[in-house]
This record gives sequence, C-alpha cells and structure tokens, in this order.
Amino acid sequence: MRGLLRALAVAAVGTGLVAGATQLPGRIDVSAPTVDGALAPARPVALTRGSAVCPGPQDLGVTGLPAATTARPRVDLLAAAPPAAALPAGTATAGVGTLAFGALPGRGALGSALSAGDHDRGSVLTAYVASPRSAVLDATGTLAPGVVALQRSLVNSGDGRGLVTTACGPAAGESWLLGGGAQPGRRERVVLTNPGPNPVTVDLSVLGTRGPVPSPNGRGVVVAPYGRTVVLLDAIAGQEASPVLHVVATGGEVAAVLDDTWLDGVIPRGGDDATPAAAPAREQVIPAFRVGGPATVRVAVPGADEAVVQTRVLTPTGPRPIPRDAVVRVAGQSSRDIDVSALPAGAYAVQVRADVPVVAAAMTERRRKASGPSDLAWATSTPAIGQLAGSVLRNQGTKGISASLDLAATGGPGSAVVTVVDTNGRVTTRTVAVPADAVAAVPLAGATSVWVHPAAGTVRAGVTSWKTDPLGVMISSTPLLDQPLTELPMQVREQQD
Repeated sequence: MRGLLRALAVAAVGTGLVAGATQLPGRIDVSAPTVDGALAPARPVALTRGSAVCPGPQDLGVTGLPAATTARPRVDLLAAAPPAAALPAGTATAGVGTLAFGALPGRGALGSALSAGDHDRGSVLTAYVASPRSAVLDATGTLAPGVVALQRSLVNSGDGRGLVTTACGPAAGESWLLGGGAQPGRRERVVLTNPGPNPVTVDLSVLGTRGPVPSPNGRGVVVAPYGRTVVLLDAIAGQEASPVLHVVATGGEVAAVLDDTWLDGVIPRGGDDATPAAAPAREQVIPAFRVGGPATVRVAVPGADEAVVQTRVLTPTGPRPIPRDAVVRVAGQSSRDIDVSALPAGAYAVQVRADVPVVAAAMTERRRKASGPSDLAWATSTPAIGQLAGSVLRNQGTKGISASLDLAATGGPGSAVVTVVDTNGRVTTRTVAVPADAVAAVPLAGATSVWVHPAAGTVRAGVTSWKTDPLGVMISSTPLLDQPLTELPMQVREQQD
C-alpha cells in the first residue's frame, strides 16, 4: 500500500508538470538539491497520509463455493491515531486530520468519518462489515502518523464460537502466513485484498513437513483492482498437518491474512487470524504467547539447506528451555510443529534461533473440557519496534473482554514508554522495564488504545485478549508493529536555462 501511495504521488507530480509545461519560465529539476556540488539529503516530514487494510468477514465470498449462512457474518472495525503524548520527540504535528473506512470492492464508505485535532487524537473510529468485502482505513493530516486499525469478531455460541482479533496492515509484495492443520473440520481461508487500481496476480505455495506441497491450484490467482479474493487452503494443501503459506504478488501488492477455524464434528474448537510473520531470519521472536493448555510452535525453513533450530521461552524472570525438542533439525523447504503444551500456564515470548533463516509462529488453545467447546489463538513473530507501535481496544470491558499488553526484550535489558488512552479520554504514560531475555505484562482494563515507544534495548510487543464464559475461555493474540511516522518529500526545484 505504501508503494501504491508513492506511485500515485509520482503520477500526480508528473501530471502537474505536463499540465504547466507551457507556462513555466525554466525547466523543472526533480533531483535533490546540491550543496557545494554534493547532494543534500531530504529532511523527513510528518506523514500526511496513511492507510491499513482489513480482511473483512473471512467466511464470506470463498472462491468456488456458494454463499452460505455463517456464524461470523459481521466484523467490527476500530481505528485510532496516537495521542501526542505517545509520539516520539520531533514527530508530533499540529492541525486537524481525518480517519475513514472504505469498503473493497467499490471503495464505498463504511460508517462515519472521524475528524479530530490535537486535543482528541486518541478518539476511536468504529465501523463494521457484514458482506464479503475488505475494508481500507484512510488517514490524513495530523491523524496519519502512527495510525492503527483492528478488525474484531466475537461469537459467544454456536459453530463459530470464538474471539478473533486481526491487526490491519499494509499490502505487500511477499508475505509468510503460518496457521491451520489437517484435523477433520479444520478449514483455512486465505483472504487476499488488492487496494490498488491494477489487477494483481498471486502465487500461493505451501511448505509442509515433507517439503514443498505440489499443487497448481495456488498459481496465478488474480485479485481484481480494488478487490478481494478468498481461497480455501484445502484446495492447495488439504492434508498438510503443518502448513506454512508463502504469498507472492506480481503486478502490485496484496494484503494477505490466513483465517484458521476448526469445527471438530459438532464441537466448535474456535479460530483466529494469522497475519504475516516477520521475514525469514536466523532469529525470530514471538511475543504475546499465553499458554494454558495445548500449545505448539511452528517453524519453517524457506531455503534449501537444513536448519538446526533452537527454541526457548522468555518468562518474567528470564529465559527457560522448553520441555522437549529444544534443539531440532528441520529439513530445507519444510516445516515442523514443536509441542510446548507441558509448559506451566503463563505469559511467555518464544525465541527461535537457527543457523539459516526461518519463519515462526505459535498456537495456543483453551479447553475447559476435552469434549466441550474451545478456542485457539495464533501469535506471529514480529520485528523489533523501532519508533512507535500500537493497538486499538475500544469496548473491551463492555463486551466482557479483558486484555494485556505483553512486552519482550532480547539481547539485553529493555524498556518501553507505554501510553494508554482510557474510555474517558484520559492519557497515561509510564516507562516499563523488561529484564534481559524476559517478558513483562501491562493490564489494559478500561483502555481504548495502547501505544509503545522503545526507550532502551530491543523490544517487541503484542496484545492478548480473552473472554471467559461458562463454556470456557476465548482468546486471541494481536501483534504490535512499527507504524510510519514520517516520509521523505519529493524535492522539485526550477532550473533556469
């Protein structure tokens, strides 16, 4: 999406140059200005336009299947810009900005827009989607830097019982999605959204426990301009127990999300959305991983070489080994699930290290009784936060949903400035210290949004949300990702003949 906006900006500049070519006294030089013959670097300015893509109702609009009644026919959309207190020094701007959700296909408006100034930047925009459409958040002006959006669904009973939270994000040319399984009744939907004006061709390939899964069904999937396509992963790798999906777009960018739902006969096992994991690297860290029953860590090796993979968990008091398979070998271009169910109940981060680049995610389940309903949550690996990350949480308390911010520090002690906006619009800020290779939790009771700015060390974060009812616990994990705050302006200067 950011690439699309840059392309549109360049096109707009080009159009202006053509239109005014006959009235300019000299030539236009779009190169950077020089100082004593050397190029002068452009100075970043506050971002004036931002966006995020939300997948919309994942059950609706599946390619090749007729429309059907679903237990999750509606998703709620939430968006907020950080309050001035959360912005790093030098990035706050004055003025008014807007937030608005639009639907894809069609770009029709969803709900009302929010226009806010400096005094109420923490206000939350809400909307919903109840049709097979994705949503795009558009942010302008002073509300663009650091803006975040979230999609959420809560179903208290029936086949679709579960809590699902999805961090809305940018479109990309390539992404890795880890989720799903081969159990009877397990169904994975891949939601592909194209926010751009040109058709995009997408190739979906799967790595499994025995290597790449051969299938022509994921090749050449076309996503229309401003469109959405939903593909069943079963059509590509229906029998794979540990699927890892590689999404590659040609001719543009797409936002990709993997929705994993599980109906075990007549018993709802819940579901969650897997958003793109961090790019392949020799170290992966998964924050916001709360164990309280069955739990697994999924690792895949994109390259051809075998990986020696070391896995441990980070606790409030430091690292500890996992109960078994702390060191395993994973063949090149294959995946493996590592069972960590024997860990004591609690809040963790997972640290995966390997001698070649890998991707990783983790799943946790909540089951009150083996024969009763349950829920599951996927936590993805994330990059370290560089400037500012956040999440919007409006209506947590009113729907009986609790939440916690989970911080993880690696490679040494870390700290983060945590800013919380509550339901009364009150903004509170405090610095949270995290020991080396450890985690720390911040309760979010009454919060409408939370923001994290790293103060020292390497810090990652996620939000865990849950609801407890007579049938058990429903749970979901949402990663916190760095949000853009500034941009480099295109420099245009007149050059005299």
